[in-house]
Amino acid sequence: MNKIKQNKITFSLILLAITVTFSSLTILSLPVLFNYESKVAKIEKNFYKNFKIHLNSSGKISYKPFPKPHLSVENATLNLEKKVKSNDLIVTTDLKIYISLRDVYLRSFNNFISAEISNANLELKLSDLKKIRKHLYEKINKKIVLINCKLFIRNSNGEVILISPMKKVNYNIYNKTKIKNFIIEGKIFGLSFFSDWKRSYQTPNISTHNINLFNPPIEIKNIFEFEKNNFSVQMEVDYLQDKLLYKINFYDDKIYISSPNKKNTNFNIDSVIQLKPFYSDIELTIKKKKVENIIDNILLNLLAYDKNFLGNINGKLKIKFRDLDNRLIKNGQIDFFVNEKVINLEKANFKLDKIGEINTKISFIEKQDEKIFLSKNHLKIKNHIEFAKTFQIGSKKIKNIKDIFFDLEKNIGENDFIISNVIISNLKKNEKLEEKFVVKNIQNLRAIVRKLID
Repeated sequence: MNKIKQNKITFSLILLAITVTFSSLTILSLPVLFNYESKVAKIEKNFYKNFKIHLNSSGKISYKPFPKPHLSVENATLNLEKKVKSNDLIVTTDLKIYISLRDVYLRSFNNFISAEISNANLELKLSDLKKIRKHLYEKINKKIVLINCKLFIRNSNGEVILISPMKKVNYNIYNKTKIKNFIIEGKIFGLSFFSDWKRSYQTPNISTHNINLFNPPIEIKNIFEFEKNNFSVQMEVDYLQDKLLYKINFYDDKIYISSPNKKNTNFNIDSVIQLKPFYSDIELTIKKKKVENIIDNILLNLLAYDKNFLGNINGKLKIKFRDLDNRLIKNGQIDFFVNEKVINLEKANFKLDKIGEINTKISFIEKQDEKIFLSKNHLKIKNHIEFAKTFQIGSKKIKNIKDIFFDLEKNIGENDFIISNVIISNLKKNEKLEEKFVVKNIQNLRAIVRKLID
């Protein structure tokens, strides 16, 4: 290597060392050389410019060079609107605004890279969800990250109706792919979930939203499509062996929900929901399910409800049961009416295969920290020969019996039923029986029926 070339390399290394040293000293000494308090108004203005969220800082603002250059805001409130009538959306003591080295040198604070909020509470009212949606679809923002925050949703009375701890939220627009992405990792009702909302600016009228619950494993896929005043959603739900598919259309202030693949799905919906004034007429058909699962899951959640979740919901709910996985009950129907935050069970009727039908009144009670299903039942026998075959009784003994009244009791989560207060019409001993009978299976039930009638 000749001496001139060696000198050039040496000079370059010295120049690089000086540049790095000067840059490092500048970055590290910036907090001493610069008064950030004088730039609060500019920082707040440019925060909205970059993130389309209004920032109001009331604490100390300082510069931190590590792990990446950023401004640290000790006390701040964040809102989607400039003027806030009630609670702030976010109140935080740990806001980091990441800035570029160019802004560090120029001290301009014009172009922020990203914002990070840690250990804060988000306060939302149901009416605020429209503002969130507007921000998702209409605002161009830089990356916003939330870490270990809690979401509180309140009703119109200010009561908390939902709390969701959020491990991480990532809200960003990826310039290369032209996709806006809103990702949430958190918990809801104690269930861990992952939510991923996407919208491509190449097809701005279409967006997708996928939700994964992990225990139990539930996957929900949504495709949203807008066209002028019309809005439609295609929803697909995968839960264990069940796959549900729904089509939701909104127009003329009404929401229409239908099941496009009724033959291959176990939960089918046909409904019309009127928004102004709010009124719903919903028909849900449940197929090929066990009676015990229907009691423990669907009916319990409908009748043991929290009034705060109902809001202004009013209308009819009709649940039909078809091809149930039960030796006796194959079909049925329960009618509910929702009004003034109360769910009323209007009537319930179940068909016993080829035998007759049962009219029933259903309720749930709590007893010693256990939830108990109760029902008062009236069995109308329409075919005494089929009844005799099913329960293995002589047809002559059942010939004149038309009605059987009985109460049914079941602890939620258990399979055994308790039958009590039995009255059999047109029987010599036509009186209420005080004895209680435990039913474990169909053979056990046959033995009990034979004991009652013989």
